[in-house]
Amino acid sequence: MDNSEEIYKAKLERLETTTAVKEPDRVPIAINTTYFPAKYAGISYHEMFYNNKKYIEAMAKFARDFNWDAYNSLRSFETVPLGLALAGYDPDLAIGAAVSSVLAGGMAHDILHDVYSSNPGREVGENVESQFVIDTPVMNANEYDDLIKQPFEYLMKTVIPRAYKNLANLDSPTGVGTLLKMGQEIAKFPAFFTEFIGRMKQEAWLPWYLALTPNPLDFIGAWLRDFDTLTLDLYRMPDKVKAACKTLAPVLAAVGKLTGKISQDTTGSRRVFCPTWYNTYLSPEQYREFHLPYIKIIVNELVEAGFTPLLCFQGRMDHLLDTLKEFPEKKVILWFDKTDLSKVKEVVGDKYCIAGGVLSSLLISGTPNLIKKHIKETIDKYKSNGGYIVTTEFNGMGDAKLENVKAMTEAVMEYGKY
Repeated sequence: MDNSEEIYKAKLERLETTTAVKEPDRVPIAINTTYFPAKYAGISYHEMFYNNKKYIEAMAKFARDFNWDAYNSLRSFETVPLGLALAGYDPDLAIGAAVSSVLAGGMAHDILHDVYSSNPGREVGENVESQFVIDTPVMNANEYDDLIKQPFEYLMKTVIPRAYKNLANLDSPTGVGTLLKMGQEIAKFPAFFTEFIGRMKQEAWLPWYLALTPNPLDFIGAWLRDFDTLTLDLYRMPDKVKAACKTLAPVLAAVGKLTGKISQDTTGSRRVFCPTWYNTYLSPEQYREFHLPYIKIIVNELVEAGFTPLLCFQGRMDHLLDTLKEFPEKKVILWFDKTDLSKVKEVVGDKYCIAGGVLSSLLISGTPNLIKKHIKETIDKYKSNGGYIVTTEFNGMGDAKLENVKAMTEAVMEYGKY
């Protein structure tokens, strides 16, 4: 066994032990870096987004030089609706379509001309992070029944032509040609994925997450209606929103399990990324009515299948902390964006693994000495009995100073030991 394999196994064990709220040898550090490895490697965001060779080299360099317990830098999510539309036809093809933009870069965006994303070197500057937002809903208010009754058919016949400009007419030469081009790109993905995983394993790299699945309400808000419009739907047609969420929940749970198996088979990681975006804007009553029940369906199915839901509560969760105790104890990771971890700890105690503690503002405007002081205080506060992972906000690395990232890393290695 070479040294990288030993380090790799140690990282796996460290994260598994921490997830179970037991004391590992050291507090883990695991972060979603977005485009920071590009900056570190001296390439543009555009190159990292579109050049797979440079993407792999930048990722490998960062993994080798920082040696974190886990990190990832995924690229975009515009093909998720296309993948979900195909799920009723061929699950393997569906997953290939859904993850082709997440890992394999910007070609899907160029081929499909989606309405969701603005990418580096295309709609935005070469060193501007990709943006993801719907300008106009691709699902109308009177179409909930179609989504509820025949979700796959509705997505393919109605949503896909609206979401992807080059698929606006599936019977046209442009539509057929686009599908063929997309098929060619998806066919390249297995070879790229094998090369990527093999190269990264040489550097003892472990993904913070590789598998992923959205939840129903956030899927409707992010990819179908937009969140402002969905907010009105909660008042105008609450029963239809809940019925749509009920329809989507088992489908999205299946996505999580399928991608979870890929992750576990190739990297050993059982974590499945389960982001929650809309929590900040819902009252406790709305959250319990429209959001939590369907998140729990997905989480419980993943846990029963042997996976670890990585619940990423983006924005603020302070008004919803009592709901955290409804997730399986010592089986999930609770990752917080801007929520006060002290308040979280008061609620969940030593029964859940928590992740967070590093604000992007600190990495951007702080100093190395300030970073080290903060990391020491944070680790001392939360590491007792295990169950704490140092991480940043979901997209907390963007404009961070290199010296601050190095200071954070050094502080975890120095002060994180048990």
